[in-house]
Amino acid sequence: MSSDIMYTCADMILADAIEDLANEEHISIEEARNRLLESKAYDCLYNLESNLWMEGPDYFLDFYRKVEENNPKS
Repeated sequence: MSSDIMYTCADMILADAIEDLANEEHISIEEARNRLLESKAYDCLYNLESNLWMEGPDYFLDFYRKVEENNPKS
């Protein structure tokens, strides 16, 4: 599979995860997008070797929450 396809999958996961996070936490799309883009989970999603790009938005949001729990911001 080409890296372009993998990045496209990651893009679709991110778009769905942004919408899901906004709906679940009753925040704006912009706030959800900013939270995800600033997270270590985002970096991992686009590291193709992590294979996170193939898991789907629910898995990604669960991963995001676990990463955030283990790395609270000051």
